[in-house]
Amino acid sequence: MAATFTFTRTKKQLTWLITGSSSGFGLSLARIAQAGGHKVIATSRNPSKTPDLVKEVESKGGKWVQLDVDSPHSAQVINDLEKSGTEIDILVNNAGFSIYSPIETMQEQEIRAEMESMYFGPLRLTQAVLPYMRQRRYGVIVNMSSGASLEARDSMGAYAGAKAALDGTLYPSTPRVSKQLKLTINAQA
Repeated sequence: MAATFTFTRTKKQLTWLITGSSSGFGLSLARIAQAGGHKVIATSRNPSKTPDLVKEVESKGGKWVQLDVDSPHSAQVINDLEKSGTEIDILVNNAGFSIYSPIETMQEQEIRAEMESMYFGPLRLTQAVLPYMRQRRYGVIVNMSSGASLEARDSMGAYAGAKAALDGTLYPSTPRVSKQLKLTINAQA
């Protein structure tokens, strides 16, 4: 379900804000973006748990910011960065987790936690960054999705629901927003 649009940008060094940068795809993307000469703002809930990674990113000109996407105030990170003069060109909503369990055995608070991390958190960040991207008439938003959003295993119901909810909320606005702004919103599975 990835929508792809062609655009050009004269700015050679882009600024990436990547959630969930302490492992997996987030860490790999941070390394790839920095290797490509881009500025990276890596984020994680608790940077003190990964001091070597923080040092690695910051030694290459990046920045590591504490960000808990579950916080209702998580979007403030975007506002603070933008108001300080840091323009976010690419937002990668990567943070997430899964509790592998049949849906009937999950507690409601576990399901809500997955929805918070993989639906409401990315939605808040997207809502916060879009006005700045609109103003610049440029931006890329990447939502790390999953094939589970279309066809989940029996042990991934809440995870699949969170991913499908974000895809379903943001994907329909992609053609309209991209025509107006040279803005790309992708769901990568």
